[in-house]
Amino acid sequence: MFQCNRLFLVISLIVQTLCCQGQKDRDYWIERYLSVSYPLQHIKVTSHYGNRKDPFTGKTAFHSGLDLKARNEEVLSMFDGYVEQIGEDGRSGRYVVLRHGDYQVSYCHLSKVTAYEGEEILAGDAVGITGNTGRSTGEHLHITLRYKGERQNPYLLLTRIQKVRKECADALRQDGLTDSSQVAFIETYAPAAIEQQRKYGIPASVTLAQMALESRWGTSRLAMLDNNYFGIKASTRWLSDGRPYNTYDDDKKDEKFCVFSDALESMEYHSAVLMGERYRRCRAFAPDDWQNWLVGIKEAGYATSNAYVRECSKIIVSHQLHRFDAVAMTD
Repeated sequence: MFQCNRLFLVISLIVQTLCCQGQKDRDYWIERYLSVSYPLQHIKVTSHYGNRKDPFTGKTAFHSGLDLKARNEEVLSMFDGYVEQIGEDGRSGRYVVLRHGDYQVSYCHLSKVTAYEGEEILAGDAVGITGNTGRSTGEHLHITLRYKGERQNPYLLLTRIQKVRKECADALRQDGLTDSSQVAFIETYAPAAIEQQRKYGIPASVTLAQMALESRWGTSRLAMLDNNYFGIKASTRWLSDGRPYNTYDDDKKDEKFCVFSDALESMEYHSAVLMGERYRRCRAFAPDDWQNWLVGIKEAGYATSNAYVRECSKIIVSHQLHRFDAVAMTD
């Protein structure tokens, strides 16, 4: 008996050590992911660094920065650092210069600077609002970059940010989430799923299961970067309305996927999709008949995987998500 108890204690200590190490690894990748940020929520290059046709003279001229499409948007620091300079002139308009070690980044043509000189900043901190000040033909964000005093192409920073975030997202996906993290995910979004059921009649369990499966419990690149928790592709109407999207390789190369402001907007849009004509037969099922809802959604073409219903069902049963369906059906 003593030997068995001792063995159990040793195994318990090993498991605890592995769990602690796993959490440390996750913390590292999360911190690294947060150590970089895109300068705008949505990136669309309108004019690259290098020679181009000058919009004022019509002649070929060197463009010393990178222009991004923007309209009254917060401008974010791409890395940790501090505000080196704030100013305004006839060419750059209102501008702010950020120092990140050997890198010096300038944001120009701002309508407003929200930081102050000498302020320490973290990646993702807002430092200004985009505008159309100075020598500009329209609102946009103009970015310049110097490395150890030498002018560089700012696009290099965007590719670096993309690389870091992809590396972190891949590491977090491979690491997987602990059961406690899955419980936290459910507790975070269950109230919204219940409200979606009360509003549309879609079982809260189905919403949560699809959300967990499609987003890999919130760790997918679409979820982490674009708040797209259901893998929703941009429709023709979405694109014609000028709403934001990012491109990813899926069934085809460079497919367009919706970008949402937050998880709740993603859930609302998902519900609206299931309210469409394609899923009309699903609405004949009761709000707590999650099995038939899943089958109907799959048969209507939501997913191509033959295991889709089984995988969603596994999540519902293992986490007893159907209890939220009953909560939604009470006052």
